[in-house]
Amino acid sequence: MFLRKNHDYDLIVIGSGAGGSVAAHYAAALGKKVAVFEKGAIGGECPNFACVPTKALLQSGEVLETAKNAKTFGISIQNVSYDFEEVFKRKNLVVARTGTSHGKEAFEKSGVHIIQHEAKFVSSHEVAAGDKTYSAHKFIIATGSKVFIPEIPGLTETKYITFREAIDLRKPPKSLFIIGGGPVACEFAQIFSIFGTSITIATRSILLSSEDREVSDLVTALFENRGITVLPGVTVTDVEKKKDKKLVSYKFGGKSESVEVEEILVATGKTPSLDLNLDMANVRTSHSGIIVNKYLQTTASHIFAAGDVIGPYLFTHSGEYQGYVASHNAFSYSKIRVNYNATPRCVFITPEVACVGLSETRAEKKGIRIKKGLAAISILGRANTSEEFDGFVKVITNEQEVIIGAAIVAPRAGEMIHELALALHLRLKANVLSGMIHAYPTYSEAIKIACSNIE
Repeated sequence: MFLRKNHDYDLIVIGSGAGGSVAAHYAAALGKKVAVFEKGAIGGECPNFACVPTKALLQSGEVLETAKNAKTFGISIQNVSYDFEEVFKRKNLVVARTGTSHGKEAFEKSGVHIIQHEAKFVSSHEVAAGDKTYSAHKFIIATGSKVFIPEIPGLTETKYITFREAIDLRKPPKSLFIIGGGPVACEFAQIFSIFGTSITIATRSILLSSEDREVSDLVTALFENRGITVLPGVTVTDVEKKKDKKLVSYKFGGKSESVEVEEILVATGKTPSLDLNLDMANVRTSHSGIIVNKYLQTTASHIFAAGDVIGPYLFTHSGEYQGYVASHNAFSYSKIRVNYNATPRCVFITPEVACVGLSETRAEKKGIRIKKGLAAISILGRANTSEEFDGFVKVITNEQEVIIGAAIVAPRAGEMIHELALALHLRLKANVLSGMIHAYPTYSEAIKIACSNIE
């Protein structure tokens, strides 16, 4: 494709996270002159502050619990304990191994220019950064999102932490009140409960409310078995400082109650980062982010967007996919339409939660007459040998028994879900999976059984 010669770059990408990184590298591989603007950490949120460090902490917690339960397997381990400072150091090592500390070099090796300044549009083809102005033929906005902080009286004055501060705590708080019930809230509830923190998790609805009710009910029960206090249907009314503690007041079941805690974690979702002077580029937004079409074009046809800044999912893997689609469509006459139907949704607690496609509630709201099949993890040979009996596989189909959704709560559910994601992507019927040989003993046998139970 012929590009005008009077611009500094063929493509400017704003943001170096999952979407921006993939977009920049793809365009550079096409021979385009590319610049990435990043005002924060190279690599964005996932490797530095979110997915990677939280999974490192979760893994340390899982090892600790395995050691404590070793006697169940006939293994004797004396005086099981942990050193949280060493857990913290390992988390930092895991982050370092992602290569984010050398992120700039990786971009430059691919021929991508990194400009570590905040960029804002001054016209539809120009951004200002530092004391300079840069122009490009095409743009991809991948500025991500920031934590949504609810307006709760006293919260700002009393102070709180988000996931970004939580991963850098040098010791677990003695008590923690978590506001929110999504994946981030659930993962940190598990992390700190394993390391001895007294946890209260309060959500306006139920835990993991976007998934099937069976998922929420089981996760809630398992959390309560861990000693975590789960408060569904709660409105936090105010927060105040009380000596060295924080007093959280809330309404639960029609009653006003309160609890004193050492720390408060806000995990109430995220909001797109839009401070880019988008009006100067004729890029329109809505409450959910930048408005894009099915090709990820914004209302300015030469400007595309990807990742958390557009949604609908705020996952690293969806951002990577969107970054590729946006970069491809920016420079190709043959356009790719986005398709999110088979996007996996995972929560890395124990056991893991993984879902894909429609939940039963969403399918019914769409007017789809469904069939479903369930299989309990407890009936599996692998559950028997591993002493892990909690969980299930649920498969949802339409009336023709074509798979349209699935939910798994099981060990390694994040790996298991991809069989069902592929089936959904290919519009396979449940009998295709139920008729396929699955290895014994594996947790994936539950997929075969659930598909054979469709009714």
